Amino acid sequence: MNKQICLLFFFLLAAVSCSSEAEPVDSVVASRTVLIYLAGDNSLSDEVGPKTDALVAGWHNTRDNLLIYRDSRDEDGTPSLLKVEGDALHPYVKVVKEYPESDSASPEIFAEVLRDVTTGYPAPSYGLLVFSHGTGWLPEGSYTHPRSGASSLRSIMEDNGREMAIAGFAAAIPDGQFDFIVLEACLMAGVEVACELRGKADYLLASPAEILSPGFTPVYPAVLEALFKQPEADLLAVADSYYSHCNDLEAPYRSATVSVVRLDRMDELAEAMCRVYACMADIPEEWVHEIQCFDRSENRLFFDMGSLLDRMEAEGGTEVRRAATAAQSVLSGTVASKAATPFFVDIPVRAYSGLTTYIEQPAYPALNAAWRQTSWSKKMGKSFAI
Repeated sequence: MNKQICLLFFFLLAAVSCSSEAEPVDSVVASRTVLIYLAGDNSLSDEVGPKTDALVAGWHNTRDNLLIYRDSRDEDGTPSLLKVEGDALHPYVKVVKEYPESDSASPEIFAEVLRDVTTGYPAPSYGLLVFSHGTGWLPEGSYTHPRSGASSLRSIMEDNGREMAIAGFAAAIPDGQFDFIVLEACLMAGVEVACELRGKADYLLASPAEILSPGFTPVYPAVLEALFKQPEADLLAVADSYYSHCNDLEAPYRSATVSVVRLDRMDELAEAMCRVYACMADIPEEWVHEIQCFDRSENRLFFDMGSLLDRMEAEGGTEVRRAATAAQSVLSGTVASKAATPFFVDIPVRAYSGLTTYIEQPAYPALNAAWRQTSWSKKMGKSFAI
């Protein structure tokens, strides 16, 4: 009898030992957490709901984490963090945190949401998509009135007229936090923006020109899974899907530019451009009116970098041509993917390298001074000016 009891005890102990080594189902760790930051407490408020619905419709993933922070002007527009759950047949969102009414374009609020996501939904890989207004590197109020600084507030994110500078946006992101950053906002594929974000993510997907409403919403259901692809998110598929959708539309909606930029190549690109700057004096004034530009206003602030280098190769001296050719090669390696429709509304797209840059102009002294404070300008140590 005692022997039987001993044997029973032994088998029970073995069973307990084996079960303690098995991984509980609820402890499965996500491979990637993606945050969608919808800063829509502005004139884009009507797009927040459809974007949320489109993202939920594209959810077919039961392992990873998709979080949506949304803020809008709707009656139920309380700033909230949502988690998409369920499966392909029954996806849904649940509110995991509500925030006091505040400025979603504030670096402090943005940083708080990032902390909530990374601490509450840890994963070995993170991605970020931001939707809001945008005007690249430009300081507050400079897009429509670069001479006076009067307001057209759209720098990066906007909340009731308050906006976030790209430097503040970058400072809120811990180094090495993201595998990729997607900016569904206008005019964000500029070398100045990319330089600020180097070290924050591996890749940037953005548009050198504006993004016409409804932006990425129509392609979200088809491309959301590409953001979770392992071992790397398939940003090329996202960019191609957006471009193809827009290219199939009738004018003027057949208007799109999109780029995927390797942020780890920004230092190399800066070194290459430094060599160009070192051997060329200020550019001729007529170039500003002839180089490919993506502004849909009388101002010319967002110049195609490849178009600028093309002009240098064509008209510069021997040293300039050699340095510009080398910089073109680095630029091509920095831009992993690029696509543009033949026209952007009323702008002919004759040249497209995937990145824009600013050229200092006498008419914009305040803007020139602000540009010299960007990380990109400081790396150059000198700027092109007419």
